[in-house]
Amino acid sequence: MFEYSRDPRPRDGVLTISQDDAQALYDFVGHLGRHAFDTFRDDRPGFRGKSPDMLHHLGRMRDLLANVMDYPTLDEELCWDEPKPLSIDEVHGLLLAEIGNRSAIRFLEIAVYWNDEHRNFGTLQLAVDDEAGETCGLFEVEDLAGKQVTCGPGWSQSGVDLDETIRVFIRAFPMQQLDARNEDCINELLAAKVA
Repeated sequence: MFEYSRDPRPRDGVLTISQDDAQALYDFVGHLGRHAFDTFRDDRPGFRGKSPDMLHHLGRMRDLLANVMDYPTLDEELCWDEPKPLSIDEVHGLLLAEIGNRSAIRFLEIAVYWNDEHRNFGTLQLAVDDEAGETCGLFEVEDLAGKQVTCGPGWSQSGVDLDETIRVFIRAFPMQQLDARNEDCINELLAAKVA
């Protein structure tokens, strides 16, 4: 039996998208992420949120955008100060627990900034094991609500120099998770403003 639907469907054959169209889609998905809500609650006046269905569709669009947009990498967007040595009592407890009983570890702290305005991004603590050629890192950043977010600790092979080692940890930073958390903060602030 033939089913008729008025919903459009993709055309047959290879589909293309222009750079202007890709930018328009990126801007639109960003706008929806910040300003569109489809969930409201009677028990909390002014509450606005996103349903699982909307989050699913936004996720699919972001996956599509990953294939058509040239996103800058974090190591292109961030800069950092010279590492400063840390005494053991200044090292984050999670980093200390991760290194266990390894000996001859050097501890360093690096202040990381956004390139554009030298705004603070966060702090990277490193435990460098020169004998093993490995480094363990832990990032501490703040979300838009001012809450501390800890990423790590995690081990990596050390780079040829300290600068390359820092880049390894910056490239591995889970920016999508921080972006999603910040988007939730924006939505909560908007909901609170309405209430």
